[in-house]
Amino acid sequence: MGELYNPFPKLPKNIRQIGERDQSVRLYVEDYVNTYLKRLYPRGGQDLKAGLLLGNAEEHEGTPYLFVDGALEMEDVTESGEKVVFTEAAWKKAYQNMEQMFPKRTILGWFLCGMPGSTLSPLNYWKQHGQYFSGKNQLMYLNFGLEGEEAVYVTSEDGFYKLRGYSIYYERNQMMQDYMIQRKDARRVESGTGDTVIRDFRQRMEENKSQAISRRGTIRVLGSLCSALSIVVLAGGVVMFNNYEKMREMESVLTSALPIAGKERQSAEAAGKTVAGPEGGADSEVIVEQAKNGITPTIPPETMSPTYPEETEGASEVQVNQGQAQAATEPAPPETIPQTEPAPPAPPEETQAAAPASGNPITYKVQDGETLYSICLKVYGSLSRVGEVCELNGLENPDKIISGQKLILP
Repeated sequence: MGELYNPFPKLPKNIRQIGERDQSVRLYVEDYVNTYLKRLYPRGGQDLKAGLLLGNAEEHEGTPYLFVDGALEMEDVTESGEKVVFTEAAWKKAYQNMEQMFPKRTILGWFLCGMPGSTLSPLNYWKQHGQYFSGKNQLMYLNFGLEGEEAVYVTSEDGFYKLRGYSIYYERNQMMQDYMIQRKDARRVESGTGDTVIRDFRQRMEENKSQAISRRGTIRVLGSLCSALSIVVLAGGVVMFNNYEKMREMESVLTSALPIAGKERQSAEAAGKTVAGPEGGADSEVIVEQAKNGITPTIPPETMSPTYPEETEGASEVQVNQGQAQAATEPAPPETIPQTEPAPPAPPEETQAAAPASGNPITYKVQDGETLYSICLKVYGSLSRVGEVCELNGLENPDKIISGQKLILP
C-alpha cells in the first residue's frame, strides 16, 4: 500500500475475517476505516452521509486484492429523501482533500451511511454507481441497508453483486487517525462504546501538545542565553579594541623616543610600519657615556649648524671646547666657510629673541631621521630637558620637527 504497506510477497499478519472468504475479489479494510464507517451516521436533520473509499488495488495470480485504508466524506452531495447528487464543485473539493489528507491513494468506490433502522437499497444507487464508479472492482459500502447493518457490493466481470465477506487488518494508519480528529468524529465514535482506539487518539494528541509546549519553553530559554552571550561577546570586543588602541599609542611613544637612522625611518614611515633602529649609533653612545661620567659631551661637527660671528662671542664654554677638540683631532670639513668670504646674514630676529636672557643657548640643525628625544639624548644624555627645549622653541608637539629645522638648545 504505497510507502506504508506492500502486500506482496506476504499479506498482513494481524487479520480478522468477516463472513466467508470471497474467491473473486479479496477485500481488506483497515481497522480504523471499519470503525469510522460503523459509527458514522447522519445528524442534524440529515438522512444520509456519502463519501469515497480510498486505497490501493493489486492483482496476484489473477485475483484482485483491494486494500482500503481511507474514508473521505463528501460535502453537499446528499439531499432529503436519501438522495445523492454529485456536483462539479463537490468533486473538486473532494480531490483537494484527497491530496492533502490521503496522498498517493486512488478511489476504490464509495460509501453510504444512513440513520439507524433505515433500509438503504443498492438498487436506488445503481445508476450513479455505474456513472461515477464504472471501473472494474469498484466498491459500494452500505451501512444500515437491506442486508443488515453493513454490506459491501462490487462490480466485476460477472456483474454487480454482494461480497460474501472481507478481512479486517490492523496497522499504524496515521492518515485516517488525523482525518478523524480533524473531522471531530472521534467523539462520535467513542460515545456509548468501550473502543480503545479513540482513547489512543486523544492520548496521542495530549502527548503531542505537551511536547510542543516543552519545545517552545526550551526555545525561549535558548534564545535568552544566545542574547546574553551576544552581549558578553560584544562587550569583550569593545574592551579588547580599546586595549589595542592604547597599546598602539604606547608603542608609538616608545618608538619615537629611540633614535632611528634617517633612511630606515623614512622607508618605514613610507611603508606604514614601525621599525626599531639602532639605539643612537656609536656617536650617541659616546655622548651618553661622556654625560654620565661628568665629561662635557663632544658633538660631531656634521650635526651642528655653522655659527655666526655674532653668536661666537656669546658662545658657551661647551661650544668652545667642542671647537678646540674638533680642530685638534680632525681636519676641517669641506663645507667649512672660508675666512675670506663675507659673513652670513644674522639669524632671524624671532630665533634670537626666543633664547632666554639667563642662559647661553646653542643652535642645532635637525638632521634626517632625528627626533627631539634623540637630540636630547645625544646632547644631554637624558630626556629630562625635552620640555625645556619645546618651551624655548615654541613647540607644542615634540614629535613635529622636520629635517633642516634649527633648534635653540639651552
